[in-house]
Amino acid sequence: MICMNKPYLIYSLEDDTNISHIISLALSKQGYEIKCFHNYADFKVTFKNEKPNMILLDLMLPDAKGEDILKEIRSDESNDYIQIIIISAKNLTINKVDGLDLGADDYIAKPFDILELISRVNARARRQIKKENKSLRNITYNPLKKIFMLDDQMIHFTNSEFRIFKLLFDRIGEPVTREEFFEEIWGNERVFETRILDMHIKEIRRKIGKENADLVETLYGVGYKLKNE
Repeated sequence: MICMNKPYLIYSLEDDTNISHIISLALSKQGYEIKCFHNYADFKVTFKNEKPNMILLDLMLPDAKGEDILKEIRSDESNDYIQIIIISAKNLTINKVDGLDLGADDYIAKPFDILELISRVNARARRQIKKENKSLRNITYNPLKKIFMLDDQMIHFTNSEFRIFKLLFDRIGEPVTREEFFEEIWGNERVFETRILDMHIKEIRRKIGKENADLVETLYGVGYKLKNE
């Protein structure tokens, strides 16, 4: 059974209502949050508003080809973290090879054993969760989605703020010199006002909240570091 701070969200795109019901029942009992769709139109509306951790994708749908849906999802790099498992009656080797080549992470042929489905889903979810969240106090970094969360709210960093805080987060407890910040964040661009880094740090402290502002420690004459707590 999967345990997370927030439910692991799975979308099942399957037009057979009986199969859809079985999938929903089985995976809900495993602790997943699952939303079922019987056509691409409904799936697309929900997907636009909320991205899942995993998609179970049937290839033969009434209003779209599963292969085209897979291509569309994988064409956007921000969806790379989403695990996609094809569940299809197309069970020839060439079908499986094509599906995996298009970006699916796994392929299950119908008819399938529900225990095998649960096992495959659990295996994929465990690997994904293991790679995911890294936390410090109530601040969490999700490397798959490339966002920082304060409790359950995303921290809206600017691009420079994000890169500065990410550098600190990657080296928790270690000093990061001003020179390293400038080289990593601004590269070959000349930054004439050295206080620009201090201004960004001040804004970062504000955005991570008063209770966490002390995490970013000033090392006078050196740079900054993120306390290891």
